[in-house]
Amino acid sequence: MAGGSLARSSLVMVGGSFASRALGVVRGALMTAIIGTLAAGDAFGLANTLPNVLYLLAAGGILNAVLVPALSRAMKLEDGGQEFTDRVITVALTGMAVLTGVIMLGAGFFVWLLSGDRGPQFSSLALAFTLMCLPQVFFYGVYALLGQILNARERFGAFAWAPFVANVVAIAGLVVFMVIYPDPHQVDGGGRRLPRPPEAWTGGMIWLFAGTATLSVVAQALWLVPALRRAGFTYRPRWGLRGVGLGGVSRLALWAFGGLAVSQLGFFINTAVLNHAAGFGTASHPIRGPLLYQVAFTIFMLPHAFIAVSIITALFPRLSRDAADGDTPALLRDFRRGLTLPLVANLPVMVFMIICARPLVALLNPGIDTVSIELGGYALTVMVLGIIPFGIDLLCYRTFFALDDGRAPLLMQVVLTGATAVAGVLTYLAPPQWALGIVAAGMTVGNVLSSGTGLVLLRRRLGPLGLTQVLVSTARIGVAAVAAALLGGGAFAVVSPIVGDLAEMSTWQRVFGNGLVLALAGLVFVVVYLGAAAVLQVPEVREVAALARRKTVRTRQ
Repeated sequence: MAGGSLARSSLVMVGGSFASRALGVVRGALMTAIIGTLAAGDAFGLANTLPNVLYLLAAGGILNAVLVPALSRAMKLEDGGQEFTDRVITVALTGMAVLTGVIMLGAGFFVWLLSGDRGPQFSSLALAFTLMCLPQVFFYGVYALLGQILNARERFGAFAWAPFVANVVAIAGLVVFMVIYPDPHQVDGGGRRLPRPPEAWTGGMIWLFAGTATLSVVAQALWLVPALRRAGFTYRPRWGLRGVGLGGVSRLALWAFGGLAVSQLGFFINTAVLNHAAGFGTASHPIRGPLLYQVAFTIFMLPHAFIAVSIITALFPRLSRDAADGDTPALLRDFRRGLTLPLVANLPVMVFMIICARPLVALLNPGIDTVSIELGGYALTVMVLGIIPFGIDLLCYRTFFALDDGRAPLLMQVVLTGATAVAGVLTYLAPPQWALGIVAAGMTVGNVLSSGTGLVLLRRRLGPLGLTQVLVSTARIGVAAVAAALLGGGAFAVVSPIVGDLAEMSTWQRVFGNGLVLALAGLVFVVVYLGAAAVLQVPEVREVAALARRKTVRTRQ
C-alpha cells in the first residue's frame, strides 16, 4: 500500500515536472532568442535569478527543509496541526513582505556587487530588470509555504503542476514581446546575428520582458490556493509562535539558514567571476558569461528534476514519518530506494548527454549563436558528470532534515561552496575565456565531495547504510548505459555529418537538424539500454516500468 502510494505520488511529480520542464525549455529558447547570451542577456539573467537566490538565502531553506517535518509532527495533535499552520503562515507572510521591501531598497548594491566592470549601460539595464524582478521574492515564498503544506498532507498534484502554469504565463508574455518588438536583425561584420545591446532596451521592453517573468511567479503561487481548499484546509490569521512546539523547529531553522547562507554564496561567486571574465571581452571577441552558464545548467537540471527531485520529494514525508517514529530500518530502506530508483534514468542520461551535448544545446536554444552552442556544449559535458552526486546530495539533505539534523547539511554545503570558491579563484589566474569551464568543473567537483561527505555523516548517524545492493545496481545500469553509448554514439557519428554544419543553418534548420540527430541517436540508445538492462536483469528498471504501467492502467480506467 505504501509502495503504491509512493509510486502514485512520484508519478504525479514526474508528470508535473516533465510538463513544466518541457515548457521551461520553450521558455528558455524564446528568452535566449530575444535577449541573447551577451551583455543584455547577462543583465536579465542576473536580475531574474537574484530573487530566487535571495529568497532561498533569507527564508526558503527554513520553509522547504523544516516545515514538512514540523507539519508531520503537528498533524498528530488534536486539531490536526491547524493552529500551528495558521501561525506559521501569518508570521511567514509578514516576514516575507518585509524582507521583499528591504531587498528592493538594496537592489543597487546587489547589482554593483555582481555586475563586475561591464560598464554603466550594463549596470543600468541590470538595475532596471532587477527592480522589476525582485517582487518575485515574496511570491516565491508564498509558493513554497503553501506547497509544503500540501506536501505534508501528501497532496502533490497542484504543487507539481504550478511551475507549468508559471511557464504558460511567461511564454505568453515572451510571444507578445516578439510581436510588439520584432527582431531588429542586427549583425556583426561577418554577417552573424547580434542580440540587442543594453542601450537598445526601452522602458516598454523592460516592463514587458521582466514584468511577465514576475507575473508568472505570481500565477505559480496563486495556483495553489484552490488546491488547499479542496484538501479541506482553511486559513485564519493567528499571531505568535509560543506554545505550539516550535522550540526544536527554531533550532533546526537556524542550522537550515546557515546552510542556505553558505550555499547561496556559490551563486554570488559564480555570477561575479563570470561577469568579471566577460568584462575582458570586446565587441568583436565577446566572452560569454552568466547566462550561458545558466543555459547549460538548465539542461543539466532537466533529468535531475524529472526523476531525482520527483522521487525524493514524494519520499520526503515518509522519511520524516520514519524518523519521527524512530524506525531506523524503514528509514534506511526508503533511503536506499531514493538512491537506486533515480539511477535507472539519470545514469544513462548522463552518458547520452556527454555524447550529444552540443546538439542538445543547439536544439533547446535555437536562437543563440554558434560560438555559444560550442561553449555551452563543453560546459554541459563537464556539469553532467556530477548529476549522480547532485541527486545524492539532495537525498542526504532531506534525510538529515527528517532526522532534525541541520549540522550535517551545513557541513556538506561548506564543502560544496568551498569547491566553488576555489574554482572562482582559479578564474582570476587563468585566461578569462576559460572561466565558464572552470566554474562548471567547480560545480561538479563540489557535488562529488559534498555527496561523499553526506554519505559518511549518515553512516556515522545511522550505522551501515547497506550500499552493497546500490553499488551492484549501479554497476549493472552502468554496463547497460555503456553498451547503449557505443551504438548510440555510433548512430550520432553517422548522422551528424549528414545534417551539416550548424554555422551555415538557419534557426529552423538547426531545430530540425539537431532534432533529427538526437531522435535517431536517442532511439538507438534507448532500445539498446533497455535490452541490455533486461539481459542483465536490472530490477530497478523493471520496477520503474511496472509503476508506469500501473499508472497508465489507472488513467485509462
